[in-house]
Amino acid sequence: MYHGLAMSPKNADALAGLLSAAIASAAILLLAQMLGRPSLSETLAQAIASIIPLSVIEGMIHAFADSAKHLLFASVLLGQALLGALIGGRASGRGTSGAERIAALLIAATIVGLVGFPLVGAGVLGSASQGGASVTVQDLVVGSMVFTLVSQGLTRYLSPIGLFAEEDAAARRALLRNGLLVGAGLVAGVQAIRWLADRSNLEVDDATLSSEVVATRAGIQEAPTLDRALAAGIPGLSPEITPIDRFYVVSKNVFRDPEVDVTAWRLEVGGDVRRSLSLTYDQIKALPSQTEFLTLQCISNTIGGSLISTAEWRGVPLAFLLGQAGVQLGAVDVILRASDDYSESIPIAKAMEPGSMLAYEMNGQALPRAHGFPLRLIVPDLYGMKNVKWITKIEVVGYDYKGYWQQQGWSDIATMNTTSRIDFPRGRSILPPGPNYVGGVAVAGDRGIKQVEVSIDDGRSWAPAVLKAPLSPYTWVLWAFPWEVPPEPGASFRILVRATDGTGAVQTSVVRDEVPDGVTGLHSVVVRTASA
Repeated sequence: MYHGLAMSPKNADALAGLLSAAIASAAILLLAQMLGRPSLSETLAQAIASIIPLSVIEGMIHAFADSAKHLLFASVLLGQALLGALIGGRASGRGTSGAERIAALLIAATIVGLVGFPLVGAGVLGSASQGGASVTVQDLVVGSMVFTLVSQGLTRYLSPIGLFAEEDAAARRALLRNGLLVGAGLVAGVQAIRWLADRSNLEVDDATLSSEVVATRAGIQEAPTLDRALAAGIPGLSPEITPIDRFYVVSKNVFRDPEVDVTAWRLEVGGDVRRSLSLTYDQIKALPSQTEFLTLQCISNTIGGSLISTAEWRGVPLAFLLGQAGVQLGAVDVILRASDDYSESIPIAKAMEPGSMLAYEMNGQALPRAHGFPLRLIVPDLYGMKNVKWITKIEVVGYDYKGYWQQQGWSDIATMNTTSRIDFPRGRSILPPGPNYVGGVAVAGDRGIKQVEVSIDDGRSWAPAVLKAPLSPYTWVLWAFPWEVPPEPGASFRILVRATDGTGAVQTSVVRDEVPDGVTGLHSVVVRTASA
């Protein structure tokens, strides 16, 4: 006689389904890891991210920064476990065979794959996602089989004595009916989320961005060049060139970035061109190349944030490659597609600028995987999301194409705002009296930096900092401001910085969130002098 654990049938079903779904999800993730491909769970997370309202995305960025995508992925796993508690518990051995339980699960999953996935742009059975329909089918079959096998044992262990009876036709019909209902319910839920997202994105908040008048001195002079030895002696100042292991990394992918087989990889160039091109990695490297220093910044970088870095890039001028293909009249955008299903576009005029390139080297090394191996776009003055990694295809089109992030409400123009940051001293530092420095970086895309000013008294007065000449027209500048820390024990100082770009426009102090056009506002730190 089998005793198991004394639980009510309802609770036993729910717990068995919950645990079985968790184990099935783990099996799917393990399979994906072994095969080196994204899992169904990752595809679901990215599909859900594409329909989340922009206001929710903004809140998640503020609360969790780059961990937001991991939280979303964890939520998908939790949802799968709860789904197991809902439908899996009903398929846990009460008058149904293993084949019938698998059939019920596959019915629900197939409805979602055929109807729900297309609603969020992932295609039928995820055919438009990175892994394609084959990944979806593999994971659904494996997950259903693991779920069924595990749930059988768990249900018998958790159920009271004598609960199992002979198979019942009514139970089988109810089980299959539940599969249909859950599948339809999930599709309806996806459609409801999409409707709410559309409603949310239509509600534009026009309030509370006050205009600002910034008083400036007439005829601002160019700041003197900072001596290299002085720049190197300022503690905490960012290096001009960011080491690869410290260069910021942002990706839409939850855990796994593409791992490209360069021997099979090809760059396809097509669309509104006279000659389509298909180039191997070696053919790309044999083309005329250029080397350029350029600063990249993520559009979701915060005031004073670290999602900004500078590197030396080497690659093929994009204008040269497009010239080889022969751009037709009427071209508007250049679309860049990546091996992880990411896509973006830049205007044809931007693509033809001298600084725009298809880079295959970074800081003298082959482009690392995390930064887009084998090929990525580098384009001056635009936020990082426009600098597509893992490029597989370039397409010239005669219309304004909206890429992955634009479809979620982010800026299409994506011009980098003027940004300045204090690297030293750190906030809440305790400084000794006497000679010291304030230092940091400033960048304004290809507009350059004309002046950086520092305020020690919470913005009541400003004084010019000393600038180090930039490595190129497309990089940040290092700046320093000599400061005699007063001998006032325990005194507090709020230090601010602002920059003036090459056109003479002063960085705004109006605070604006990252979404949709990038953050604005002045960086500040509060420090105090040592107590007596």
